[in-house]
Amino acid sequence: MKDVLQGIVFVGLFCIPFLPVYVENSFFFPYITGKNFAFRMIIEVVFASWALLALYDAQYRPRFSWILAGFASFLAVMAVANAFGQYPLQSFWSNFERMDGYVTLVHIFMYLVVASSVLTTNKLWSYFFHTSIAVALFVALYGLAQHGGIIAGGRDRVDSLLGNAAYMAVYMLFHIFMLFWLFVRSKITIHKIAYALVSVLLVYTLLLTGTRGTFLGFIGGSAVMLGYIAIFGRAFPEIRKVAIGACIVAVLLATGFIAVRDSEFIQSNTALSRIANISIGKDLSTRSIIWKMALEGVKERPLLGWGQSNFNYVFNKQYQPSLYAGEAWFDRTHDIFLDWLIAGGILGLLTYFSIFFAALYYIFWQPLFGKGESSFNVLERAVLIGLLVGYMLHNLVVFDNIISYIFYGTILALIHTRVSTKIASVESFQIDQRLIAQFVAPLVLLVTLGTVYFVNVPAIGAAGDVIDAMIAPTVKGRLVEFNSALGRNSFADQEIVEQLVQQAMDIIPNQQVPKEEKEAIVMRAELELLKLIEEKPGDARLHSFLSSFYRSIGAFKEAQEQSAKARELSPKKQAIILEQGIIELQLGNVDKAIEFLRTAFEEDQRNTQARILYAALLVAGKHTDQAMELIGTTYYDAFVQNEFALSMVDQSGDRALLEKMFIRRIELKPLDAQNRASLAFIYYELKNIPKAIEVLERGAVDVPEFTKSAECFIANLKKGEKPEVGC
Repeated sequence: MKDVLQGIVFVGLFCIPFLPVYVENSFFFPYITGKNFAFRMIIEVVFASWALLALYDAQYRPRFSWILAGFASFLAVMAVANAFGQYPLQSFWSNFERMDGYVTLVHIFMYLVVASSVLTTNKLWSYFFHTSIAVALFVALYGLAQHGGIIAGGRDRVDSLLGNAAYMAVYMLFHIFMLFWLFVRSKITIHKIAYALVSVLLVYTLLLTGTRGTFLGFIGGSAVMLGYIAIFGRAFPEIRKVAIGACIVAVLLATGFIAVRDSEFIQSNTALSRIANISIGKDLSTRSIIWKMALEGVKERPLLGWGQSNFNYVFNKQYQPSLYAGEAWFDRTHDIFLDWLIAGGILGLLTYFSIFFAALYYIFWQPLFGKGESSFNVLERAVLIGLLVGYMLHNLVVFDNIISYIFYGTILALIHTRVSTKIASVESFQIDQRLIAQFVAPLVLLVTLGTVYFVNVPAIGAAGDVIDAMIAPTVKGRLVEFNSALGRNSFADQEIVEQLVQQAMDIIPNQQVPKEEKEAIVMRAELELLKLIEEKPGDARLHSFLSSFYRSIGAFKEAQEQSAKARELSPKKQAIILEQGIIELQLGNVDKAIEFLRTAFEEDQRNTQARILYAALLVAGKHTDQAMELIGTTYYDAFVQNEFALSMVDQSGDRALLEKMFIRRIELKPLDAQNRASLAFIYYELKNIPKAIEVLERGAVDVPEFTKSAECFIANLKKGEKPEVGC
């Protein structure tokens, strides 16, 4: 039994480094869900096996360190914060897109406990790091193949098998420092050369991700590492000299890069230009607004926050109109401090950073100011401190994901293994082995099977059902799959419902779909969205989504009601105000529509979309002069090319303006035959047949594929018939 359990634990742990290459294309969010479900199930089985193994053999039992204590306190605080947060279900379970939440924290803690209790020798950690680096090398080469156009995806910003350039960047960051760790520990020259070469490749791949925050984290972490060696590395004089030299070279390279950052070579390279063009004021302008909004949210719930995955409530309530050009629905602050302040309040932030500071205590404070020998030599400490600093710098402008969590947990486990002390009561605990085999093991097996099923299986089924629904060839088939997904009662009902509603909205205008099938999917979509709103009150996104759905099926009164509710929850969001205006227009209330669009425009007059739509409605309301003054020359081309503006001018009956718009559209897109045909039709309506024929003849010359249609239109016009008859 003991050997079997030991085998399961080690095999499971050594499967973890392979998770980055696992992409489950049959699941919704294939780069996210597959990795997360696999990690959870592996850890659940490994943790249960380890627990039994620890009962058999005291050498595998957990030991104490302030890292483990800090993590345990963090879990305790976040359990309370999530339970009393805005929407506990999402806080504990998250969704498919993020796969974050409390359940992820618990699994990372379980991973930390097992890894630090089992990987207790330098040889085992070396095996583990070499395994992970081999996988990282494959992932990097895959990313380079993307960049070279050999493999699809991630050509401008390499994302490899992680699906997101920022996730790829932090994965590279951890493995670069793992290579540094192996480099300083190795005494074999050829190995050192290999580690150095692979690290250069990973640094280059990190650069190609274009993730500036992570690259600066690498620079900052490396500077700290080299500086630490330069200051404290007297016991390693040769490496100390190298570190000092590297610091000098780095300063010279940085100075040189800054000097030539405007050169064509730098600016023509996507990755280098992103680094060269870093501007704190410009690049952090959006995030700084979001951070101010987050602080307002913290004021409302300072002690325990809003619960994990609930920043969207703060974002909607505190929304600032200057964010009009950014993402519509932020669910993260993109800053580690504020993310945990929002999620867990002051207590959550303090306990989160207690883990980080406990690690720094063991590798920085204790060796310098404590008594006794350090568990790490100077070089090892330098690498670990550099990695932790680099990781935290990365997290100042990004947020964690399962990959960064896993490898942060790995580094914490490494430190804990070296510094932890035995717990006397745990070490001395004895239990009859027959009791373990006959009672405890069967009980653990049942609990593990139940956990694996309850935590994973319903959501895995739902993740597959959503993909099946999206590719089903018939409406009936789609509805069957959506019903199956919703019937599993997973944690991802909101994403499933949103996909169902989007499918319904796409199907509504399709004349080839039978009426009864349309009605069936529309009724189910409405029912599920209303139920979701009841279960999750106060979410502006859901009310806005329902408003758009009602508008798509022509239920304008209901759409009006839902958009008003969304506006109450997010008063300054222009997208919602614009939606209100469009609904009023469709109800025939032009003056009310103009008022809504004027409000949206005045929230931030830099918003081009709001300006164009407002001007279009002014034309519809017979205020053409005011509209043209609003558009001027700066926004005229945008106005001309906007389909809504074109339709409003058409409905207003202002053929003179419509003529000018199509003339300009032809100038902007001379190969668009439809614009030629439309302008000719306007001249036909104005009884200017010679001008219509002239436009068509010119179009036939400029757009050869339009020749046949143009000749048909011309023949009809010469016969006194409508131009499109028989064409």
